[in-house]
Amino acid sequence: IPKQTARTKDGVPTTVEKTEVEPELTTSQDIRLGFQPVVSLDAELLRQQRRFSSPRVLLSENTPLEPPPLYLMEEPMVLNRTSRRKRYTEGKTHRGEYSVCDSESRWVTDKTSAVDIRGHQVTVLGEIRMGPSPVKQYFYETRCKQAKPAKSGCRGIDDKHWNSQCKTSQTFVRALTSEK
Repeated sequence: IPKQTARTKDGVPTTVEKTEVEPELTTSQDIRLGFQPVVSLDAELLRQQRRFSSPRVLLSENTPLEPPPLYLMEEPMVLNRTSRRKRYTEGKTHRGEYSVCDSESRWVTDKTSAVDIRGHQVTVLGEIRMGPSPVKQYFYETRCKQAKPAKSGCRGIDDKHWNSQCKTSQTFVRALTSEK
């Protein structure tokens, strides 16, 4: 079995056994969608992944149905809170508060390559074998709702004097990758 070095975002190299993908498991749809071969995880790498996990990355057999717990705390309506809480000044939300630009968030698995914190190109592990069944690595992605700028730009911007538009930005998260 060939060995492959995998890195977590903290830069700790770990050797991972790369399993051979059997022909009947790989379909042309899998190749077209960019799925990576299934990689077996040893217990040490899994322990490191849990310790250094990112709220925007999740290992799961099924697509998560809710945003990460960190984001659920910010939206009381998502939690169906019906009881009143004591009022306090810190973290107070104001009625009628809107985001400047419209965005949408969802869990995706379409990441195949990335640039690590040192600027090196790495392969993102799509499926990881942990025990009897493989799990997928899901990323919680937030993007601008409109690819092109709206007619009037973003909310709260004086469009007579300023141009505004929503731009999706990149950020670093801790994920399971392998060096190319």
